[in-house]
Amino acid sequence: MKTSGTTDAVLPLTKKQKCVCNVVMGVLLVAAGVVLALAGADVIRASVRDIAAPTVLFAFGFAVLFSAVIAKNALSMWLAGVVIACGLTSLLDVTTSAGYGNLFPIYIAAPGIGCVFSIVFAEAKFPQIKGIVFFGVLAALFSLASSGVCGWGLAGGLVAAFGGLSVIAVAVEVYLKKDKTDNA
Repeated sequence: MKTSGTTDAVLPLTKKQKCVCNVVMGVLLVAAGVVLALAGADVIRASVRDIAAPTVLFAFGFAVLFSAVIAKNALSMWLAGVVIACGLTSLLDVTTSAGYGNLFPIYIAAPGIGCVFSIVFAEAKFPQIKGIVFFGVLAALFSLASSGVCGWGLAGGLVAAFGGLSVIAVAVEVYLKKDKTDNA
């Protein structure tokens, strides 16, 4: 059975699948609304302003994740991973002493986290692995400075060097691919 991975056409959902996905999305949005309303009524001891972003991001991210699993769609899985990673960052900002100044490397890692999610349905796994490694290393380098392990001068230099190595790697990969097709 063909999937709707990165190289195939997106398979249409059946009427029943669309209905289930829409109902799940509606339920998650209602749940998010209830959580925000409870916070607004002081039943939940949290500021609506503080929990609005993570609540909405998680509701949307899990709704997209659910429909992506139903559709076996790698691109939707990627989007769900990115949105959930952003929701996690917002949640950590309001539940821990770390602020966005410490947590922003998660945003940098978000496309790589999306690749982790999408690899399940992606037909071409290697591009996903490259995305995971690239954004993971980049986030790790930025986290050196955001965590206070080293200053921005060293972290910035490492990011620039990694960027240069990445450009070289892509240039060599493109050249070798072209060379193989030229000699075929």
